[in-house]
Amino acid sequence: MKVLLQENSLVLQPETDLIASKIEELRNDVLAQMKKHPEAEAIVLDATGIEIVDSLGVNLIIGIYRQAVADSKSFEVINAGSRFIKVAQFFRFFSLFSINGETTA
Repeated sequence: MKVLLQENSLVLQPETDLIASKIEELRNDVLAQMKKHPEAEAIVLDATGIEIVDSLGVNLIIGIYRQAVADSKSFEVINAGSRFIKVAQFFRFFSLFSINGETTA
């Protein structure tokens, strides 16, 4: 997982689909990074390259969102592709947090 600290935001880029076989490792990485950077005021999930989000991936995203809210931080998803956005629409993520799609040059 790529991790960047930009201004007051902790940017997390999983670099893998959010599927069952990867979730435990990703969850542990995310929690470790959130503890390592308590000064971050926002948690940003960079969805670049994420094509598949299964039910455990949905739970991971909701879990990150809930942890961010519990820590009084904002949460958003950036660079979401069309497949990610379809999942987000189905699960009504847009009612919880901001999701920005990929920009094409």
